[in-house]
Amino acid sequence: MQVDAQTNALLSRIHRRHATVTEELRIGDLTISFTRIADPNRVLDEVAEAEDLRDKLEGKRRENPLHLPYWAELWDSALGVTQFLIHSALSTQHSGLSLLDLGCGMGLCGAVAAAIGWNVLFADLEPEALLFARLNSLPNAARVRTRQLNWQTDRLDERFDLIIGADILYERKQWEYLEPFWTHHLNANGSVLLGEPGRQTGTIFIDWIDRRKWRLEQFAQNVSTRQSPIRIFKLSLHDPSPQTKAGGHG
Repeated sequence: MQVDAQTNALLSRIHRRHATVTEELRIGDLTISFTRIADPNRVLDEVAEAEDLRDKLEGKRRENPLHLPYWAELWDSALGVTQFLIHSALSTQHSGLSLLDLGCGMGLCGAVAAAIGWNVLFADLEPEALLFARLNSLPNAARVRTRQLNWQTDRLDERFDLIIGADILYERKQWEYLEPFWTHHLNANGSVLLGEPGRQTGTIFIDWIDRRKWRLEQFAQNVSTRQSPIRIFKLSLHDPSPQTKAGGHG
């Protein structure tokens, strides 16, 4: 009953602005109920219209670029990361371990991780995304937290055994912020797991990260929504710093 009350409360907040659909997703042997934006394109149109209105009221075009609602789309890369989590050794060697779902969007990756036992922190810049992440992980709420976070500027007072990100490498300029963020928040012997759909930027990232202190392993993960597989990049530190080795979760 408590989960039902929380579900209704979260849906009530979400439905003030967005129509949703709920579906059963089958990932390996796991089936989860997942609620998402019914029409992501409508959300994008609403953001663009609001931006145009502000410009007209202010009488000029602002310097800041359009703040696109990437969180409102369920990306193929998220399906790839979840499939990899389910089928890899990571699905059986995580008892009591911590996971950060960075740029979590509507929370598919973290919800699956929580369902198989990880202690999950959902992090996203957008508060609306975190509402969906909370909703989709409610069956395992005891293992879940949420945090509004800007990876460019924010730092957490804890570190994680696994940091995951689905399709967060698309913009080259973000790598300069992501790489030190991972370094600051990864436990010794921890990993960063990234889903990448095969963009040119993803290929460039391979060489870029190889010139730094990271070891990269690459995997191909098939998903049902596309013919070509999602690239999975698994990063680990060649030589964890003394600060990271000192470790713990805060």
